[in-house]
Amino acid sequence: MQHAESVSPPPDFSATKKKVVTIRQRLRPVYPFLVIMLIWQIAAMQAKGNLGQLFPTLDAIAYRAWELITGPLMTALKENPSLGFFDYLYYLYQSPLLWHTFHTAWRLPFSFVLGAIFGVIIGVIMGRFSFWESFFVPLIAVLLPIPALAWVPIAVIWFGLGSQTVIIVTTFATFLPIVMAVWTGVKTVNPVWIRAAQSMNANKMTIFRTVVVPGSLPMILSGFRIGLARAWRAGVGAEAFAGIKWGLSAGIFDAQEFLDIAFMMVALAVLGIFGYLLEKIFFQPIESRTVIKWGMMEAMGGQERKV
Repeated sequence: MQHAESVSPPPDFSATKKKVVTIRQRLRPVYPFLVIMLIWQIAAMQAKGNLGQLFPTLDAIAYRAWELITGPLMTALKENPSLGFFDYLYYLYQSPLLWHTFHTAWRLPFSFVLGAIFGVIIGVIMGRFSFWESFFVPLIAVLLPIPALAWVPIAVIWFGLGSQTVIIVTTFATFLPIVMAVWTGVKTVNPVWIRAAQSMNANKMTIFRTVVVPGSLPMILSGFRIGLARAWRAGVGAEAFAGIKWGLSAGIFDAQEFLDIAFMMVALAVLGIFGYLLEKIFFQPIESRTVIKWGMMEAMGGQERKV
């Protein structure tokens, strides 16, 4: 009697394939930056003479960032090599890049929050009351095309040099697209949803809270993104012209006098990273817990899951 040979099952590659696909999906946001960095590096390596000084390579930019972070600490170590732990922290705290980043990091988000609060309130009022809609729409239609930087000289005259001018201009730039997005979102809520809530004897406040706000949320989040982008642009110009000593934008314009292109690129990179973190920390969690969870919008990369 012959014994049947044990046949091992074929290897299952589905789990490995899923992991590879997941890794590729997570790395997709990195691809465009890698391409741009590669093009930049090749072009910078080809530049010669004065053009090379104005077009630094990536390693030169990275070294300049290291200098900006550790410059005070390295100077202190040359004078006293036996620094203690708290001395290290103190001199790292004196980093000019850290100070520029810190001042920008509180001005722009603070201004954005102010603009978002006023924009949401007035946008909701416009969407719910015809009198205020007819009152505000012409004003906003006139103000929206005007660049926020055009208000900087007037704001300097009215409010003086300093952070207050930066905050006012940035808040104003944030407010306009948000109020338009909120107004549009409230006005375009599906009327079938409202009639369905009315048929169940829901009062106006309940309809607003359970129908109007969720229904207009995708448009509101889109307005927040546009408002944040305008806040960055307005904050950059306002910091440069409002007599601000500390701030990434102020540092960029100061570096222009010394042709310190590497510092300017480091500051621009920090601004971009800061905006990306706001997107990942603020907008995406809100979307995933609201409009994506409710089925009103697809998650990023959701097109591939369609049949």
